[in-house]
Formats: sequence, structure tokens, C-alpha cells
Amino acid sequence: MKLGIMPKELVWWGWLLTAALLVTGLAGIPAGFVAALALLLVKTLFYWWKLGRVGAMGVQIRLSYTLVLALCFIPQLHWLFWLAAAGTVALLVFGYCLMGRTLSLLPWNRAEPLLLDLLRRTFLSAPVVTHETVRSACGGLNGACELESRVASFHARATQAKVSLHNQPPYLQIP
Repeated sequence: MKLGIMPKELVWWGWLLTAALLVTGLAGIPAGFVAALALLLVKTLFYWWKLGRVGAMGVQIRLSYTLVLALCFIPQLHWLFWLAAAGTVALLVFGYCLMGRTLSLLPWNRAEPLLLDLLRRTFLSAPVVTHETVRSACGGLNGACELESRVASFHARATQAKVSLHNQPPYLQIP
């Protein structure tokens, strides 16, 4: 599997800082959790200002992540900090954004019915940043998570292109 490590991208460093703060909190320094929440709140407000609407996927992802971290402060949900840290590390190392993929399934973010095939493409497709066609996957409207939120669409288009190219359905093609 190709890695999604992008140290030349400023946004990647922001997620790295978030992960480091979460790991600091998990190591027993609660200020790490507070700092991670504050950082995410600032990033959410910045993206809201930059993209101009709360419905933009970049804002939805950061806002949802911020809300998840806020819920983690409830003692019974403290274990979710581990999930948040693991998800952030997966984003940093592999380019896989579970939050972006999950949010893509909400009714206002999808253009096709919620069927098993869509769920399979959404959660089991390879991370978008590992695709050869993606040169830069952080920042702006084509950030890693923003692209990840459209992974099912990318996969569907790639499959259609392959079918058109070979003029046969994939199940009839000889490997």
C-alpha cells in the first residue's frame, strides 16, 4: 500500500499537530486534549471563513471532528479519544479519512441512493491520495479529507471508464 505522507503540505502538518496533541493527552497530560480541541475549533472557523459556508465538506469534516472531540470530554466517552487519535494517524500515514467518508453518506452530501454498493465503495476503496492522478491532496477544496469524501464517486467513475475502455462489463473481462 502506498503511503499518504505529505510533509510538503501545510495542512498535513496541522493534522500532525492534532495527532501529537491527542497522543499527549492519551499519555496522561489532559492539556493535550484541550489544546487539540482548541486547535480544531480554530481550524473549523478558518475553513468556514475560507470556504464561505458550513455545508462545504472541509468545514463539515472539521466541525464534526471538533464535536466528536468535545463529546470525548464526557467521562463515559473518554475512550473515543483513542478512536480520534487512530483516525488522525490513519489520515496522516495512509491518507484514509474515515470522517470524510462517513459524512459523504449523509443525504445532502450524496447523489445516489444509500445502497450496499455505495457503502462498499465508500469504506473499502483505497485512499484517494494514493491514486496516481492526485498530485497534491492537502489544502483548499481538494484536501485529503475532501477528496476522501468523494472516494465512492471516484471509484465508480474509474470503473465506468474501464468498462468503456474495454467495452465490456468488468465481470466479462479476462484478467
